[in-house]
Amino acid sequence: MIPFVTTAGMKELEAQVARAGVSYQEMMEEAGRSAARIILERLPVEGKKALVLCGKGNNGGDGFVVARCLARAGALVTVALVQGEPATPESGTAFSQLPAQVAVVRETEVAVRRLEGSALVVDAIFGTGFRGSVPEELVPLFQAARQAGERGVPVIALDIPSGVEGDTGLYDRCIPADLTVCMGARKPACLVNWAGEYLGELAMGSIGAPLKVLDAFSGWMDALDFEDFRRCLPRRSHAGHKGTNGRLLLIAGSRQYPGAAMLAASAAVRSGAGYVRLASTSRVCKLVAGRCPEVIYTLCRKNGRGGISGDQGTLDLLLEAARGSDAIAMGCGLEPNEDTLAIVRALLRQEKPVLLDAGAITALAREDDPLGVLEQAACPVLLTPHPGEYARLIGGEIGHNPLEPEHTMTRKPKITLLRKDWATGIFQGERAVWHFGGCDGLAKGGSGDVLTGIIGGMLAQGAEPFDAAWAGAWLHGRAARLCAKDWSRRGMAPSQLADYLGAAFLEAEQEEG
Repeated sequence: MIPFVTTAGMKELEAQVARAGVSYQEMMEEAGRSAARIILERLPVEGKKALVLCGKGNNGGDGFVVARCLARAGALVTVALVQGEPATPESGTAFSQLPAQVAVVRETEVAVRRLEGSALVVDAIFGTGFRGSVPEELVPLFQAARQAGERGVPVIALDIPSGVEGDTGLYDRCIPADLTVCMGARKPACLVNWAGEYLGELAMGSIGAPLKVLDAFSGWMDALDFEDFRRCLPRRSHAGHKGTNGRLLLIAGSRQYPGAAMLAASAAVRSGAGYVRLASTSRVCKLVAGRCPEVIYTLCRKNGRGGISGDQGTLDLLLEAARGSDAIAMGCGLEPNEDTLAIVRALLRQEKPVLLDAGAITALAREDDPLGVLEQAACPVLLTPHPGEYARLIGGEIGHNPLEPEHTMTRKPKITLLRKDWATGIFQGERAVWHFGGCDGLAKGGSGDVLTGIIGGMLAQGAEPFDAAWAGAWLHGRAARLCAKDWSRRGMAPSQLADYLGAAFLEAEQEEG
């Protein structure tokens, strides 16, 4: 796991460090000194011109400390007050301690000119609490700093490149860094899949937090890494056969969304499941058979709109298929109507693990108390909603930042939630992990159907719901990045993702070997 904190979590951590006896001034001093040590380990500075761009807040205060340390190491340092005089007591104190040989400039135009001859730029303008757009008056400076980096001048960011939002990694414009010294703990912006656009090398700086405070801090969050993915993969036996590698029942597809069944079935086959059985209408099954010959079929009656009927005969058929399966995944391409709701109710009364996605979730939201229905289920339940489906399920609006607590619907151990977004959260009881590893090439209809097929295949192979969600999220994101390398983020299609699962599995198997 990779530990990280949100910007609010970092403020709370700093408050606890202060209560433990380390003042905010001491934290700033340690942060600046540790950043300077990291810079000096990598770059010769004696006799070189260094420009330190400082904002008016505590990020600028860290910059003043770095400027002092670089000057003592022999650099020819200029500090640019790009937002005016220091505005916090700590940054004011750090500014007052600058050595006499450090030049100070206060005009943006002068700072831009100083960039021309600098051999090193330190970005200490905005910290992780920055939101929105860069002020218009600073745009010329940001452009000049970016151009300096493009000319090969090393740019070092303190905590985060200025202009980037710490909790989202979003930016309108920023100063890309060659090296980012992250203070105290990683922030979400260090982990998002597009961080390579601005982060450069990531090094961890210190704020002087005592180990006992770090160990006791409850605000840590965990992000998945490659080793987590490998550990939660279902084990396979060299002597195994199709019956021992899991049987998945996939209930998917309708006249309007036949391709959803094909995408989910293809991904389930590629996930390693021994049998994949698709239960759907004749029309959908014929489509899938032409693209995925490995799939077995259970033909269901169709309703008046061309979806799967919810009559008793169909329910009996599906329950029989469920008894011969190890896991059930349903919802891809299903219409969110009473027929689908009847199927959901029936499948929740049996004991095999059930994954609910898309139309199944929206149909369930028709219930007066959908969460109560889930809590009374006889089987383990795994939900994989996107933000709109999640909002319908909880019966309320949600914000745009998936790291906020409102996005963790359940604390019930029987229910596992994988909440899809640019940061995918996976929750079960008190357990929570985050995955940042996809790419915006997944922002196309059908990508979620592929994820359902992958996770359904993991469930069928015996993975616990929480582990299946981990493994599925990782595989989905890794396959997307591999696909994007060949086809671009714009040009890639969800129907290609299953073909890249093998390459993602190979990475894990090579490590095992």
